[in-house]
Amino acid sequence: MYREPESLDWRYDETGNRERIAKLRSAGVEVWGADRVYIGPEVTDGGIEPGAVLLSALVRGRSTAIGARSRVGTSGMALVVNTQLGRDVELGAGSYLNATLFDRVKVRGCAEIRQGSVLEEEAEAGHGVGMKHTYFTSGVVAGSCINFCDLLMTGGSSRRDHSEVGSGAVHFNYDPRADKFGSLIGDSRGLLLRRRRIFVGGNSGIVAPVHIDFGAVVAAGAIVRRNLAANELFSGQDGIPSPSVFEPDTYFDLRQKFLAIAQLCGNLHALVLWHNLVRLPQAKGMERVLCKFAVANLRLHIAHRARELDKLIAKLEKFADADSGTKAIRRQHQHIVAARQRIYDLLARFRTNVPAPPHGFVAEYMRGRASMDHCNTIRSLEERNARDAEKWLHSVAKAPQCELQRLFAHETKRSRF
Repeated sequence: MYREPESLDWRYDETGNRERIAKLRSAGVEVWGADRVYIGPEVTDGGIEPGAVLLSALVRGRSTAIGARSRVGTSGMALVVNTQLGRDVELGAGSYLNATLFDRVKVRGCAEIRQGSVLEEEAEAGHGVGMKHTYFTSGVVAGSCINFCDLLMTGGSSRRDHSEVGSGAVHFNYDPRADKFGSLIGDSRGLLLRRRRIFVGGNSGIVAPVHIDFGAVVAAGAIVRRNLAANELFSGQDGIPSPSVFEPDTYFDLRQKFLAIAQLCGNLHALVLWHNLVRLPQAKGMERVLCKFAVANLRLHIAHRARELDKLIAKLEKFADADSGTKAIRRQHQHIVAARQRIYDLLARFRTNVPAPPHGFVAEYMRGRASMDHCNTIRSLEERNARDAEKWLHSVAKAPQCELQRLFAHETKRSRF
């Protein structure tokens, strides 16, 4: 369900701020003065752990949490509102609104990290990075001057072997018809930290919705408009024919776009189960807080994707009969309109009949968490258990896409798109 941002009173309270800062300092938080740090009255006691360092920050929101040894405002004023920071996080200047950043995440400055975004352990972003409804798994790195909204990115095994986005890259999630899409780079199997890393070169573009598989390389300056296979080197634009006149009320073959969004939503659902059934039962303290809010942000992303596709179908409902495309395309659009509620449900609903994670994997993960953190536990898993966990995640992730393929199957037999 959509979560409305918290309504805050933004009137300045200098006397109260000094009192709140004094209280934090007495609890062991390092605050660099009331002229550089403002703490909202609604920030809960204990939400900022002892050992945290607030250099230049405006901290607001009841659900804000800042872990020990995290440094906020290292390169200028950081606005942190209803955002959860794990331990040893480093935030430069920018705004961080309704997001979740796990341990050892680093964002260098001039960032805008917004609602629905989650950066797992050791993920990193350079200067001038924009994110919304974006999920980076452990170790994924983004350079500077990047707009990467509405996607899930995984791949790699560690901070030294990680998926990377070069500076100047853009994920084009918004099209001329005002439809908004998301993309999948890697997939949920990357949570096991054993898949080949993905490289998206600098000054490149990704036109949503697409899937870029593990091991793929996008050359600097390339524009990706189609799915890329595992280990594929993509060096430039494909020769894709396009109409000479743009018709904003005319849609063509939509099957690939719908299947791509179903694949993305399926992988987001798999991440929800990963946190709820694997991480949360073994998490304590700040990690537990982070996992809970990661799930909340994943649910926001899923709901956002379902709503955006439903908006497109609503327009199809208006234009389908007058569509200037072929008879096969018109039939496809009418079929989509007729299945509107079913499509929304298969993207947005949380399945209750999913299989439990493999017993051997869960047992080994539990044993590991007794003495290690999450990432080291994952890396130490026996290969057999890791593969079983990957298969479980993949089976969950592919369900919405498979169901949508079945929904299209009847029309596909009747028409060639």
